[in-house]
Amino acid sequence: MFLVTLQSVVAVCFFAATVTKVDAFAAPQVVPASKVGGSINESSATPQDIFEEFTKFLIDHQTDMISKIEQADGSENAFSRDGWGAFANDNDSIDAQQTKSGGITRVIQGGNVVEKGACSLTVIRNGVLSADRAATIQGRQQQQEGDLVVQEGDIYSAAALSVVLHTRNPFVPTFRSDVRIFLVKSASDDVAVAWFGGGSDLTPYYLIDEDISKFHKDLKQMCDSHFPENNEYNLSHQKMKQLCDEYFYLPARSEHRGTGGIFFDDLPATPATLTFVQDVATGWMPSWLPIVEKNGCKEFTEEQKHWQCLRRGRYLEFNLLYDRGVKFGLANANPRVEGVMVSAPPKISFDYNHVPVEGSEEERLLKILKEPKDWTV
Repeated sequence: MFLVTLQSVVAVCFFAATVTKVDAFAAPQVVPASKVGGSINESSATPQDIFEEFTKFLIDHQTDMISKIEQADGSENAFSRDGWGAFANDNDSIDAQQTKSGGITRVIQGGNVVEKGACSLTVIRNGVLSADRAATIQGRQQQQEGDLVVQEGDIYSAAALSVVLHTRNPFVPTFRSDVRIFLVKSASDDVAVAWFGGGSDLTPYYLIDEDISKFHKDLKQMCDSHFPENNEYNLSHQKMKQLCDEYFYLPARSEHRGTGGIFFDDLPATPATLTFVQDVATGWMPSWLPIVEKNGCKEFTEEQKHWQCLRRGRYLEFNLLYDRGVKFGLANANPRVEGVMVSAPPKISFDYNHVPVEGSEEERLLKILKEPKDWTV
């Protein structure tokens, strides 16, 4: 999915839009919003506690991830910083009053490894649900058993961290990932509910099977450690892989954007799922940087670079035609276009009716994109 900054409340739409649903997810945790939990644990944590803990984690993780990417890139080009709201004026600390919205968009361009990359943090607080957004959430809740029925006028908060890294070398895949939380408090009583969403996936230009396989096997190992068979969330790596393949699909082309990863949404925010989502995020760089180290210095031809630009065209095509968050952000009145489009590839190509050479590596990639495989076996 396209990198979203929430500065136009894009990620709010991402939660409230009719996205691929995990119908089997358990109902969200519903407890009094004013209940004070001393720490994040199973017995005392409220949705608000979990939201605040996760928001602090996202702020710290953005800083840590930027440092790792700049070190791996090895160029003089550092990430720029565009802060707004609570994070304006180079303030990277959380708002002490926990009442203000804001975000930090970090962008690197022209690096040695990362031709263009973006890492965006957004925190939205005390928004008011419109009738349309409330109705969409209600439609999702019809398949759950939560006590809170979201209504127009309820108060919402959201936090998200997302990253897209477009690589200079066509033998290093584009990496995309995000994690997010959406919290709703009833306007009529003291009840709150929250959900997590997120994922991680690769868009390769040439298939180096051992790299793609390790990426998926590591994700499976992490998911299996959190969701054993018959878990209360009825969630598994296989299900999240399928959701990822289904979401990143270009129906007009009958092909997938990349080789996938995991995707999840509507995951009830509990102390246990908080740990899972944090593990998803902390696994991003360890899953991608070894591929950079292995393939980032490989020589490539102009033809191979052109193929990369052609596939980037599909990446942009998906974002503009099918990504619900981007479509919502651009449809807003006075959208922050630079923020919505920040993860667009730096250079793309559109050749008319391009057909890969039979038996080539380009053709092999296209066959996989049309018929995804299980990379963990």
